[in-house]
Amino acid sequence: MVLAALLLIWPAFYNGFPLVFADSGTYLGQALMFYVGWDRPPFYSLFLHLSHWRLSLWLPIFVQGLLTAHLLHLALRVQGMGGPLPLLLAAVMLATVTGLPFVTAQLQPDMFTGLVILCAWLLGFRRDALTRLEAIYVFLLASLGIMVHQSHLPLALGLALVGALLTALACGLREALRRFTRMAAPVLLAVLGLLSVHLVVERTVSLSPHGAVFYATRLLFDGTALDYLDRHCPEIGFRICDIRGELGDDHNEFLWMPTSPLYIHLGGPKAWTPEAKALVRGVLIEDPFGVFRKAVENTLIQLAHIDSSDGLGAWRGAPGPEAMIERYFPRDYPAYVASQQQIGMLFPLVRRLGPLHAVAFCAGLSGLLAALAWRRLTLPELALAAMLLAGLLGNAVITGALSGPADRYQARLIWIAPFAAMVLLAPRLRTAAAEAALSPGRGL
Repeated sequence: MVLAALLLIWPAFYNGFPLVFADSGTYLGQALMFYVGWDRPPFYSLFLHLSHWRLSLWLPIFVQGLLTAHLLHLALRVQGMGGPLPLLLAAVMLATVTGLPFVTAQLQPDMFTGLVILCAWLLGFRRDALTRLEAIYVFLLASLGIMVHQSHLPLALGLALVGALLTALACGLREALRRFTRMAAPVLLAVLGLLSVHLVVERTVSLSPHGAVFYATRLLFDGTALDYLDRHCPEIGFRICDIRGELGDDHNEFLWMPTSPLYIHLGGPKAWTPEAKALVRGVLIEDPFGVFRKAVENTLIQLAHIDSSDGLGAWRGAPGPEAMIERYFPRDYPAYVASQQQIGMLFPLVRRLGPLHAVAFCAGLSGLLAALAWRRLTLPELALAAMLLAGLLGNAVITGALSGPADRYQARLIWIAPFAAMVLLAPRLRTAAAEAALSPGRGL
């Protein structure tokens, strides 16, 4: 398992330092500087803090590799492929032809997206193959995975609903309710955690107190909110009426650049939240079909965006984690500065590997379809394929339609299709080979 974990974080060794993204500094800073950002929950920051202990940022990456390797081991074992060899073969496959290592080796919560899907499947359909301690561990891992990123909460709830619907069709409502309860239990714990944090910090009962800022920005740059403002300004009295022609062309710059109108004219995300909520409400009431059409377009765009190199360029200065690393991890800082990523050599490598990752993803989807066409597919196996496909679509809807299409959102999941195809097809291929060897007419 340790060897599998090392295989799954190999880009960090090639890089000479864990991979980072622009948001890595915020995730490090929330726990180190005792604050909760407006845009993300603090739980991944706490996970990092409990892993690095201000000793080295290599420690969280090792932990992420071990968590991933262990969950892969459980998924393989419940399918009759326990032991070191299947795990190592799976790790080699994932490390060489998929983008998983570039997610696992990064100081970002994106690796938890795929783990949430596997955890939901294990809790809902393979609970009987786990020990009691393993079931508790998977439950806690799923809960953590849901809490570390806002997009994971609706994703996990959708997976539980898909699993329950499939069970209801096969086994009836009572069994569907039982499985739904197991899959939704981590969602409930995550909801309680998010509500508690925001109640203490924001003095409000909300899962995402400032989430309307993201969606209002999406509606503005889709055009539906701009059309609404053109029809109702200046009568509605929104501050954004005066600057609706100065928003720029990039929603990310509007959201994150300190020189954008959001910060200069609207007072920042927190100050703009009440107006953003009113804007979202008005657009949804007045133009629901326009919003739906744009949501479908963004979802389709997101489904096709699977570039695993997104965000792996150099992050020197601001935005980026450099200031946090220099201040709190001075022994790591020289390695960070000299890493392949920060001198601009990592991005070209991942860019060249991108087509291979896309081919492996397509091959994995083809394998899943082949598994679905195979006779005698058990309910848990059917559920794995269905929940994976639902996860890919749900992730695209949640991220693309509500925030905005970005390569890294879908790239964080493309590895799971080849793995699931391997989990479903390998035992069947082995059985088919054994039956063919024993069939009449096939002597020594």
